[in-house]
Amino acid sequence: MTLAARARARLRAWWEKLLAEHAAPNRLALAVLLGAIVGCTPLFGLHFFLCVGLAVLLRLNKVAMYAAANVSIPPLVPLLGFASVQLGERMRHGRWLTLAVADFRRDAPALAGRFFVDWLAGGVLVGAAIGVPLAAVVWAIARARRRAAADPVHAAIVAASRRYRAAPRPMRFYAWFKYRLDPCYRAIAPLVPDGAFLVDLGTGLGMLPLVTSLLPGERRALGIDWDGDKLAAGRRAAEGLPGITLMEGDVRTVEIPRCDVITLVDVLHYYEPEAQRALLARCAAALGEGGRLLIREGDGGRRGGARFTRSVEGAAVRVGWNRGEGKTRFRPVDELQREVEALGFTVERRAVAGRLHPGNVLLHAIRGSAENPAEQKFSKKFVATNE
Repeated sequence: MTLAARARARLRAWWEKLLAEHAAPNRLALAVLLGAIVGCTPLFGLHFFLCVGLAVLLRLNKVAMYAAANVSIPPLVPLLGFASVQLGERMRHGRWLTLAVADFRRDAPALAGRFFVDWLAGGVLVGAAIGVPLAAVVWAIARARRRAAADPVHAAIVAASRRYRAAPRPMRFYAWFKYRLDPCYRAIAPLVPDGAFLVDLGTGLGMLPLVTSLLPGERRALGIDWDGDKLAAGRRAAEGLPGITLMEGDVRTVEIPRCDVITLVDVLHYYEPEAQRALLARCAAALGEGGRLLIREGDGGRRGGARFTRSVEGAAVRVGWNRGEGKTRFRPVDELQREVEALGFTVERRAVAGRLHPGNVLLHAIRGSAENPAEQKFSKKFVATNE
């Protein structure tokens, strides 16, 4: 790593530490409230030092407090000054001043010196009036984020996303948006129980194996794809994570090892129907009783917005982002489900589609019948690890 890269890494770590300190919702809200009050005082040039000092003294978030103090940006200073001085004069002497906002636009610093005590007293009220609603919004957002962070799947997705920062820019941006906009990771990750061996066919950047490996417990994951560039970025993102292997290979011919879970996320439509059936049969052979086959596909039998999803996938092949055999081949999900059931699976279907790609469906297929003892044992293990 170069000296500049190390410096950037240290700066990023320092910044993240600042953002994370005293980040409880109530403390963030208090920091915003006090920051807004400081920002409305006439102590220009001292706002930064006041914010840092108060934050250290009261154990509040420095970034949140100073960000709120910037309510006094130049375009707003005349309005804030006018309101503060008038309120201060009213509080102290019971009268209004014959001043206008235009007076503060012409010479706010001089008026700040002349009516310093009025501005200081009234600024507290104006700052509180601005800070209370701002603090309420910050509190609500921070509380929602804290609840989301308590969700292990959400935490794993966020942590996985950060690991792609060193990837080439197109792949970094793709991973960032994909994790946030595509619900498949949140839907699939809880279905890979602790102790399971996952094989992700058509893994691309290895995004799903990274999420499952970052969940509580221990899981092994093998990702297979034929795009070496994406795999290289995925391997770099997975550095230091035990149990992840990303291997180059054609999923139609590569040997699928015996495993507990196989995932096919947006993969089948790149191949001819016969190749799809052959791949499904090979997946069935690699799974024992109670094993899970998780297939996310666009429904070729659905119209409306699903057509947009299919056109996006086709465009991804044409521009070379995804590799495939020419055009995409989306089949009706009803047909696909019947073929999976014919291989000895019990199938549950549910929509797993985002707003930007409607029509996607997840087939959650379990090897064997619902009454099969092996499947029941597997399901109990899943429930125990996800309660």
